[in-house]
Amino acid sequence: MKDAIKLRNRFITIAVILISAAFLLHWLKVEGERDRVFMLVIKVTYENKGENVWFLRESDGMIGLFMNNSWQTVYLVNTSHSIERFNSDANGNPIILLNLMKERLLPGERISYSATYKMVFKRRHLPTLSETSSGTLNDIPEDLKRKYCGPTSFWQSNLSILENEARRIVGTETKVLTIIRWIIRWIASNILYAPSEIPKYPIETFSSGLGDCDDQSNLLITLCRIVGIPAYLQLGCIYVPHHNQSSYLWSKHLSLREDGVSWHGWAIIYIPPWGWLPVDPTCVSSVLLRTDQLNAILYSAVMQYYTFQYMNITVTDYIAEIRGVKEFLESNGFYICRESVMWEVKSQNPPQIKIPLLLITTQSLWVKRRLLLSAGLSL
Repeated sequence: MKDAIKLRNRFITIAVILISAAFLLHWLKVEGERDRVFMLVIKVTYENKGENVWFLRESDGMIGLFMNNSWQTVYLVNTSHSIERFNSDANGNPIILLNLMKERLLPGERISYSATYKMVFKRRHLPTLSETSSGTLNDIPEDLKRKYCGPTSFWQSNLSILENEARRIVGTETKVLTIIRWIIRWIASNILYAPSEIPKYPIETFSSGLGDCDDQSNLLITLCRIVGIPAYLQLGCIYVPHHNQSSYLWSKHLSLREDGVSWHGWAIIYIPPWGWLPVDPTCVSSVLLRTDQLNAILYSAVMQYYTFQYMNITVTDYIAEIRGVKEFLESNGFYICRESVMWEVKSQNPPQIKIPLLLITTQSLWVKRRLLLSAGLSL
């Protein structure tokens, strides 16, 4: 419980991504080869409607910085509060900590902060995949197996019921791509898509036969780890131009508003000789999965839609943490509202956004100038 409270903002972010994940029918498919530019604004509000004092921690002002790679470039354009420092979380994701300039919320008080991103989507291409060209389990580097195959409190790959099922699915097969195909086929045949306010552990998804995007991806990851295939979870946002939705969860202690954006989770799996590839068991339609289970790679959200990779989950048991945060909010009368708004920038010049300099120091000016210059703006 203590750890959950310390990092509640980070796990609220993860909860929002997983709970608000929309089904694929309304997502906009990628067209053409040119880069496309989007803006994303995320606003978080904490409100104390209880009788106790809400003591804010440094991590309550935590903001993720998305990934930068050959598939995307994301700039932090603006923050509502000054940047205290750059850091990384337990999973190695880059983050910043904002100076909220407030240590506690008295009953009846609230505080908000926000961040604005400029996001450049670059056309993605996968290598040509074939089972005849696939590497085997013996081709996977041992250091990756040690890091991404061992059992954790989250991916419980040492549970006998899951071990037995994984061995039964795989049999004596050693080609990694073929194994992935068989595991996806089993999940598609045995697990129904079902959203939930709280994410499930893989054993819960397995036992109930129900799970949403991250639930099914985490079961896929666990089964892969059991047979010696490195895997972890990746989360991101997807541009959905006509999506506008508000949701109230956890007895209304958590409220979400999304405009033009949805969130999603999928597996990242090491498949030799091609390396790390996205595998998405819930994004692809059942028709495509029945036709070819490897469509979970070819038509994954990262490949088919305007999807931005936000963060990796490699070690954190976020399910236990999210359940702890839910209890913390409900038992104290505390409320969190998280708003996400995304739009495409049609012109060459992104909208000019006024940046409040709340902490005028040489360091803060230097940081803001670097962020603005990288985004093509000026101070």
